[in-house]
Amino acid sequence: MERHMILIRTDGTGRLIRCDDGDTCKLETLQQLVGGLIETADSCLEPGWAREPVDSIKLIVNEEGLLQELPVNWKAMNLYQYGYMSGIVGTAVLAAARGDELIGFAKPVCETICNEWGIRLGGEEE
Repeated sequence: MERHMILIRTDGTGRLIRCDDGDTCKLETLQQLVGGLIETADSCLEPGWAREPVDSIKLIVNEEGLLQELPVNWKAMNLYQYGYMSGIVGTAVLAAARGDELIGFAKPVCETICNEWGIRLGGEEE
């Protein structure tokens, strides 16, 4: 199955990112997407959103985004489990987690999440 992760830009638009290795994206790909070292953050989405067995759904963000004073990402903050306590800045990527592995979603799942959370898909798929 072809899998995708959801890139969420600070302007509220998104793009589907085709996974590098079937189910996952390489560390280098994720670092390039968020513009630096990565950190995972808990999302408020229950695992059932993935429509398959996963442990959780995570946001992948730039580990040093606050230090770099990147702009607030309001769409990603809406998806952040602890958005009421702190913020998400810079570009974020939404992915499912199975154990320690970050995996993509089926394309219809991505589209449902984007529709439900108001992320406007724009630009070409990668």
